[in-house]
Amino acid sequence: MQSTIIFAATIIVSLLLFAIVRTLVVKVRLSKRPRLRLNTTQEGINLLTVAEHLAEAVSFQTVAQPEGHDNQETNNSFFSFHRYLEHTFPQIHNKLERIDVGDTKNLVFCWKGTSPERPPALLMAHQDVVPAQEKEWTYPPFEKTVAEGYVWGRGSFDAKGQLIAILEAIEQLLTDDFRPSRTWYIAFGWDEETRGSKGARSIVKYFISKEIRFSYVLDEGGVVTKGFVPGIDIPIAVIGIAEKGNLNLKLRCTKEGGHSSSPQNPTAVGTLARAIWRLETKRNRVQFSSPVKMLFRTLGEQAPFHLAIPLLNPWLFKPLIVMLCNHIPSMNALVRTTLAITMVKGSSATNIIANSASAVANIRTLPGESTEKIVERVKRTVADDTIEISVIDDSIRSRVSRIDGEGFEILEKTIRQVFAAVPTPYLMTGGSDALYYEAICDHVYRFTPAIMNASELQRMHNVDERFSLENLGKAIDFYQALIIQDSRE
Repeated sequence: MQSTIIFAATIIVSLLLFAIVRTLVVKVRLSKRPRLRLNTTQEGINLLTVAEHLAEAVSFQTVAQPEGHDNQETNNSFFSFHRYLEHTFPQIHNKLERIDVGDTKNLVFCWKGTSPERPPALLMAHQDVVPAQEKEWTYPPFEKTVAEGYVWGRGSFDAKGQLIAILEAIEQLLTDDFRPSRTWYIAFGWDEETRGSKGARSIVKYFISKEIRFSYVLDEGGVVTKGFVPGIDIPIAVIGIAEKGNLNLKLRCTKEGGHSSSPQNPTAVGTLARAIWRLETKRNRVQFSSPVKMLFRTLGEQAPFHLAIPLLNPWLFKPLIVMLCNHIPSMNALVRTTLAITMVKGSSATNIIANSASAVANIRTLPGESTEKIVERVKRTVADDTIEISVIDDSIRSRVSRIDGEGFEILEKTIRQVFAAVPTPYLMTGGSDALYYEAICDHVYRFTPAIMNASELQRMHNVDERFSLENLGKAIDFYQALIIQDSRE
């Protein structure tokens, strides 16, 4: 017995020593790298003028419309927005080819390069925004507000800030008579927020019909973060190389209803509530996908030594990493398939017991998780045959993009140059139009060139959404540097 204990202790100590030595080797190797230096690509940009351009863009109420529910007033907002862009960015509209992809609310341009043998690249953003009620906003969500160092309003960050930055960068390059080496496409869909079929999906169908494939694609996604992980002070730029899946399940319970004065408990609502409680209190098991492992390695390289040991050796310290993730919601979503109840329906009156109650569970799935297995797991958790479970919406699953091509290398160089941040792959927990471009590109990346803390990120799809003038200037720097850097390769 004593020899068994000694043997086990020896194995544990050996593993710990190996992890410590491995961490030391990584840290020493990292210390020999050149330090990051901030180097912007342009000087003298008139941030106020650019901010006014974004504020004007925000004032157009290009609100996302559910599939099949076109509203003429909203359609007119998109077309008015297009006319504004044509007036504000004349070089783009005069020198670039505007491509008809079959839906007039989409905006797609082609900027011919000097080296047609190089495969083209694509920059993306989306025109549509989520709805906004004026109540509780500091400034009205659809007015031209530049105040306190920010452009305020719905869509200022998601994603008209990115859209305007792309156009400002290219407009300036065209004014300077710059010609890129490769051909660039610019695509702005109009139904990203509703996961519709007429925006990005329609654009992708056009590219497929023309047999156009891309060297790399860049859409909205991760940002430059600071302070998200305690002990890591250097900015980390997270680049989505995949995104979680989006699955919606409907839960329905049917029982005898009636008047509330003579209830037969548990009612349909009560039974459904018990099922919801079971789902919300049960966490799915942790899985470290390849993008998350890459993120852990980058964080470990930058973290203090005591934190670097587990992050650089997740094979040995998985329970410790899980404990860390449990205390950081954004990290927890990276390692688990998550479930949230978003819509619940019961009685239509205070004194009527509903004979049917329903709820929608929005599930964000890790790469590799099948719908069938998730539905089986939900049924086991609910453990109630009176609850009917059905799939109402299931998006295609994202693939993990490759990072071995020139596109990712150029992206890394540009981020280091403009933001003095450490770039890293990661798994994006939200959805984007980039998902559809995986059909025509093996190198699809999701990155929004902006410095954001947790407080700013929480404004997205919320009241008081805003985009700082500093971030707007950085975003323009980024896109110019990206195109210039790409032409030097």
